[in-house]
Amino acid sequence: GGNGAFELNVYIPMMARNILESFKLLTNVSKLFAERCISGLTAHVEHLRELAESSPSIVTPLNSAIGYEEAAAVAKQALKERKTIRQTVIDRGLIGDKLSLEELDRRLDVLAMAKVKPAN
Repeated sequence: GGNGAFELNVYIPMMARNILESFKLLTNVSKLFAERCISGLTAHVEHLRELAESSPSIVTPLNSAIGYEEAAAVAKQALKERKTIRQTVIDRGLIGDKLSLEELDRRLDVLAMAKVKPAN
């Protein structure tokens, strides 16, 4: 590298120009994406809530109340019968000494799990 073959100093202006050009492209693409793809989208809140409440992954907070094996059985049954985890827990008669309806609702609160604040 004694004759400057590995020196980047001569390329810095060109690299800066390319970076700035990339920023412009990214800015323009972001605006177009927002206008043509994102704008106007609406969420079907009730359908999304039903999907979240039917997900077998939300049984994890129930492990300490009903045990791992029972929680796994609840998840499998809910998937098989296409029911929510909450309804499956109730159907299996698991509400009682270990788990009240209020505690079940607290443990299965998908908004709290996702750390989402409900819209007013």
